[in-house]
Amino acid sequence: KNKTRNYPSYNSIITYIDRIISRQKSSLLTIQSPVMSLRIISLLNSPPVVAIAGVATMAGLPFLDAALTSSASLSVLKTLNVAAFATNVAAVSVPGRLDGQQDTEMRKGSLNPTKPNAGKPSEESALLDESTTSAYSLDRSRTLINPSGWAFAIWGPIYLGEAAFVAAQLFASDASSIATLLPAVTAPFVAANVFQSLWCASFRPSYGVGWKKYVSVAMLAGTAYSLSLVHAGGCALMAANSTIPSYLILPMTVHFGWTTAATLVNLNGSLAADDSTSPTTLTAMGHSSALVATALGAGLTIAQSAPAYGLTLAWALAACADGMTKRIPARSSVEEETLSKAASVQRKLCLAGSAICAAAAAYAGVI
Repeated sequence: KNKTRNYPSYNSIITYIDRIISRQKSSLLTIQSPVMSLRIISLLNSPPVVAIAGVATMAGLPFLDAALTSSASLSVLKTLNVAAFATNVAAVSVPGRLDGQQDTEMRKGSLNPTKPNAGKPSEESALLDESTTSAYSLDRSRTLINPSGWAFAIWGPIYLGEAAFVAAQLFASDASSIATLLPAVTAPFVAANVFQSLWCASFRPSYGVGWKKYVSVAMLAGTAYSLSLVHAGGCALMAANSTIPSYLILPMTVHFGWTTAATLVNLNGSLAADDSTSPTTLTAMGHSSALVATALGAGLTIAQSAPAYGLTLAWALAACADGMTKRIPARSSVEEETLSKAASVQRKLCLAGSAICAAAAAYAGVI
């Protein structure tokens, strides 16, 4: 009875409670931090900002090229290439782009008017784009440039090849062939990766109104243009120095060919997303895109002795021809009558274009 018990003081109890509350808040912040990061990225990703960034990249490319070819050290060139490619890979990994969303909805039947859940957005699209509608989507029932899914397997070799290039140039000696190549290709390679990252930012449902639909088209065109400079610079050096192997720029040449085709796909999809675009306009754009792809594929392949470019366009056109055999019927019977006839012609144009590009590639490979 006479023993004294040491009860905790009032201050120690309050301190203990504060510690518990602090731990709970810390756990809550840990859970919410990825969500907050996505929200911050979403706020920064506005169409005017992305468009201005694209214009600035295009305007600054000649100045960057002049600076890097004249005075930059090899360590600077190597670092820029690694940083640009890493940025591209990080941008590609952010979910919510239209291509990923559409693949999910195709598997669920949401883009097929014959399925009961057609037109219903997926949970992913609703979560990632709460403030937008599905107004901007590459409407597979209207566009005539719609490659089959197997075509996109080409991204694997492209990214693996470019990753190998970036790794090889990072550890290359100053006297190596790849070191000789870097001053001519680093500036456009960096620009291509920046444009690809901006395309990843703009190919989303939030860019679905008015001029915003065409921001992603411009970013893909910028990617293709920058890669054309990589290809041209590499070819010029190889012509002057036979010790530089052609496989060093092969991944970028394939990337150049694929983004050439992808720009036309994106353009047709943006037009098809506008309900006011008539079937006649869509038909004209689809047919002319097939002809342009064929002309570029055959012309540049022969002019620059670039069989890889021609084969890439042949691959893309073959996928577009196959896509016309699997297209989803339009919801309007009147529109479907026009577009189904156009799809038959489009398939023939794409098959012919694929054969012509393949023949050009064979010819360039022989000569």
